[in-house]
Amino acid sequence: MSPARTRVLALVLVSSTLLAAGALPASAAPVRSSASAPRAFVAAPAATDVAASGTSDRMPTKAWVTNLYRTRIVPALGTRVSWSGSVSSCSMGRESDASRAATLRMVNSMRMLVQLSTVKLDTTASNKAQKAALLMDANGKLSHSPSQSDFPRCWSPAAKEAAGSSNLALGATGSKAIAAYMDEPGDKNTAAGHRRWILNPATTHIATGSTGNANALTVFGLGTSATAARPGWIEWPARGWFPQQIEPDGRWSLSSSNGAVSFDKAAVKVQRVTTDGKVVTTHSVRKHPVKTGYGPNTVVFDVSGVAHPTGKAVAYYRVTVTGIRGGGQSSYSYLVRLYDPTA
Repeated sequence: MSPARTRVLALVLVSSTLLAAGALPASAAPVRSSASAPRAFVAAPAATDVAASGTSDRMPTKAWVTNLYRTRIVPALGTRVSWSGSVSSCSMGRESDASRAATLRMVNSMRMLVQLSTVKLDTTASNKAQKAALLMDANGKLSHSPSQSDFPRCWSPAAKEAAGSSNLALGATGSKAIAAYMDEPGDKNTAAGHRRWILNPATTHIATGSTGNANALTVFGLGTSATAARPGWIEWPARGWFPQQIEPDGRWSLSSSNGAVSFDKAAVKVQRVTTDGKVVTTHSVRKHPVKTGYGPNTVVFDVSGVAHPTGKAVAYYRVTVTGIRGGGQSSYSYLVRLYDPTA
């Protein structure tokens, strides 16, 4: 990812699948390669995987976030995918250790911003993910249940298996696919399922495979932990200091680590405020229908007119969510400080 807020209009296809629900239609949307890329969903974890546990609600310092951005996120996004396979010959090949490591580093950086435990790479499962990425690339489309008749080129049982539990991207690969999953652009990604799986507190292992034009990120079925760090709330953008370069174009979300929490009746208010809390602007907010089954329970909302400050400027946003049910807390308010960590 370049330090500047550069947007590359790359066609990115994404798809999603819910457990016990039909696959949602794939969508195409232009996204920036610097801070985002595609996404896809998989089967939902067991209810115990998102139940409340210990909390880890610490506020990272500006220096910590800046260091994370400069030393982990920027290098990860700057790592090119190197793949030895071939679509024309259906050769799975191998993604380089460097690009796989960059993808893992990007996933963990996103998790670290919201104080989640980091995850490890399952190399065996990554070979299956590689086959899924090859399948999507060869056929030029995405599916979590690809049949041999609909995906005749490079089909394999292993590719089908991995596709069923992976975020899938076409048009973005490696670490840039993670950025796209986190952005969730377009009207087919209003559940923010790709983001929610990446930020699932219980996850301990992932797998990834990339070709020159596709990615499969296995986010389900490789391991969970009841003792993993579980902040009470998982915001995106995260509360506190947050790099403006990875602000998801106004598609914000709030998740709860408590599986009993419901956002069905919740209302969301977003205000730009001064350093001393005075309201400057109340932004227009569109709350999307709440959908369960994608990791932790979440409310997704689009915020209009989000600023992306440069230099030493900071944009302060106060988010207030009311009408929360089921978790013993009916409202939650937090402050997002958007800034430029390259300044």
